[in-house]
Amino acid sequence: MIFYFTGTGNSLYVAKKLQKVDGGKLIDMAQALKDKNFNYKVNNGEKVGIVFPVYFWGLPTVVSEFISQLKLIRVKNPFIYTVMTYAEHVGKTDRYLAKILESKNLELNSSYSVKMPDNYILLFTYDFTKDNNYSKNNVKNQIKAIIKDIKNNKQGFFADHGPFAVFSFFVYWTYGILRKTKKFQVGENCISCGQCEKICPSQVIMMRDGEPKWVGSKCSHCTSCINRCPSKAIEYGNSTKKRERYVNPNVKLS
Repeated sequence: MIFYFTGTGNSLYVAKKLQKVDGGKLIDMAQALKDKNFNYKVNNGEKVGIVFPVYFWGLPTVVSEFISQLKLIRVKNPFIYTVMTYAEHVGKTDRYLAKILESKNLELNSSYSVKMPDNYILLFTYDFTKDNNYSKNNVKNQIKAIIKDIKNNKQGFFADHGPFAVFSFFVYWTYGILRKTKKFQVGENCISCGQCEKICPSQVIMMRDGEPKWVGSKCSHCTSCINRCPSKAIEYGNSTKKRERYVNPNVKLS
């Protein structure tokens, strides 16, 4: 069983690779949160994976909200691992996850990280086409090594926490401040497809008079509405107008 959250496909790509080897059902945490599905039966010997992107050296709100309500129905505690996709630093994200699981009498047995493109175009300009560090083969090799460890039930926190993990609390604190929705805007090229409303994991987008409106003051800042808009009609203030959109080319998103 693999729980995953993805905004633009990076974490879904990793989850699918893990599923091919270890099997188990893929469960979208965002959809489960919408449907209020929190109870899952774990068979004896079945592993539980938690795959998601790192936001501001911490947990996306979707992940923290879902895991806080998750109930695993089991005979004994399963082997639980997490694989986090990240661009620069993981910080203490896996430690935050471990604390939530611990409050539910569950143990995070191992943690890993996979370095992938930074798609947070709300703050950064990134040329995804020129960086060989994010080649498909490079990512495959990272995942291959992780799969070997998981098969052997290797325990430990092996994620790339980075040299500045001690500042994780302060960096993650800014996430609560910055994840506002007031700067989102829609251009005249909007085709009224409703895609953004459908895929928003925070459920703060509603179509009104043929245009998306952000009806909540904060969201997860997953960037899926901007990056996955088919007409590139959504912007975040003026900062994203000249920035490339990004969707992982190796997975199919709705």
